[in-house]
Amino acid sequence: MKKFSILSVLLVFVFICAALRTETLKQEVVGNVLHTMQDGWVVIDETTSAGTEPTALAVGERTKLILEVAIAADSSGDGEISTFIIPASWNGIRFRSVGITGNDAQTYQIYLGTRTSQESTADCELSYAGQLVFTTGTQVSLYYQITYTSGGPYVPQPGDTFTGNTSAETAVVLTTVSIASGSFAAGDAAGTIQYRSKTGTFTNSETISSDRLDRGSANVLTHAASDLIGFEMADAVVLTAKAWGSSWTITSPADDTNAEARLDVGGADFLVVLVSEASHDVKLLGKGY
Repeated sequence: MKKFSILSVLLVFVFICAALRTETLKQEVVGNVLHTMQDGWVVIDETTSAGTEPTALAVGERTKLILEVAIAADSSGDGEISTFIIPASWNGIRFRSVGITGNDAQTYQIYLGTRTSQESTADCELSYAGQLVFTTGTQVSLYYQITYTSGGPYVPQPGDTFTGNTSAETAVVLTTVSIASGSFAAGDAAGTIQYRSKTGTFTNSETISSDRLDRGSANVLTHAASDLIGFEMADAVVLTAKAWGSSWTITSPADDTNAEARLDVGGADFLVVLVSEASHDVKLLGKGY
């Protein structure tokens, strides 16, 4: 009986440890050296110059579940508001911004909340953490975009590697594509697609193939221009701190190097971003630490 009890306790301990291990392994030991693996930069929000987002969250929308309903209804531009689940390993976030037009400003409103659980139905209040006004410089980034036509029937997915059928140049699909007209199902989708990590130069109006030929085809869309438009790094940022106050740290060189805002999230695990001003296409990048 005693042996059974000890075994039961050990099994419960093992199951608890396994349940708590929800994050990807962050450290490994090679020989006698401890290596810490870092999270990469992710796109938290992307906005086009044609966006119609509100200038702030309405007072009646400042809880997670109410906001999600408003985003789904897409009234008054709410559908363009971005939400992001902050990984449990992130104690803070480094923010950078990229845009396609130098010297133009973009204004981000940042809200934070702490969910009652990790379930999708969990709720939380949303606190206004502050406003970031980035100004795009001229330093190049890894992000690009281009217009396309004749898209379909395969729908490009983030992580796909696309190759020009004429130039043999490649680029990795960054996000799901925007559709201005047509549909992928009909093979006549047209709009804008965004890439990262391109190699070389594409040929004007060439057809593009996907590396996922088992789900796609050798002709998934046609570039409608000669080459990709590059995003450039913001080199200046101005902060208006709100509820998170002194938890912000700003680096704003204004010399065509990259500007950055750092925020101690203070235990928050739910992030909301809306772009209240952007006269050109922009992306807000984030990296945990």
